[in-house]
Amino acid sequence: MRAATDDEVWLAVAAASTWPVALTVDERYVPLHELDGIAERICARLGGAPARVGESTYVLGLAARLWGATLGCVVRDGVLPDPAALVVRDEDGALQLGISRYDGWLEVTPADLLTRVVGVLTPVIDQIQLSPRLLWGNVASALHAAPRVLELPAARSWADTMLALPPLRGEMVHGRRATCCLFYEVPGGGLCSDCVLTRVPTRA
Repeated sequence: MRAATDDEVWLAVAAASTWPVALTVDERYVPLHELDGIAERICARLGGAPARVGESTYVLGLAARLWGATLGCVVRDGVLPDPAALVVRDEDGALQLGISRYDGWLEVTPADLLTRVVGVLTPVIDQIQLSPRLLWGNVASALHAAPRVLELPAARSWADTMLALPPLRGEMVHGRRATCCLFYEVPGGGLCSDCVLTRVPTRA
């Protein structure tokens, strides 16, 4: 990798096709692992879901936004904004990414990208009392969906390469997860299209 200029990073992040990232941030934006109370606010937004669903949903939503701001920029513009420069705020459980500085790199490989994203997500996952595998499964699911969500077919080979590397290796098999994100516990919820389960579990 080699350093990108501020202008190169700004243009990549500001592009209309990038998952929205606030270019100017204020005190409401904090590092990704410092968004206190986010699980509770997500649960309220979901109609009173269990706390663990809020925690899982935070990681899934955060990962989707991170892939949009990193994978999308790399594949489309050849620029990786530094994931450590990304900050987050929420409005009653709805997440918004922002960027605190315009650092980044050119000539990035899929392994480089995965390493940087894992580096910022690890502190988030380490502080959650859910199975780390479930949470990395959320990250893998968001990555698998990213080329379709971003309408960027060229990102498929990047996603497939990263899904073959730890800690995501084995978390997506033939387009289906190896774990469940727990969305079925949301009031009125069901199974996601890539869920490892084939029916909603019932309690005895």
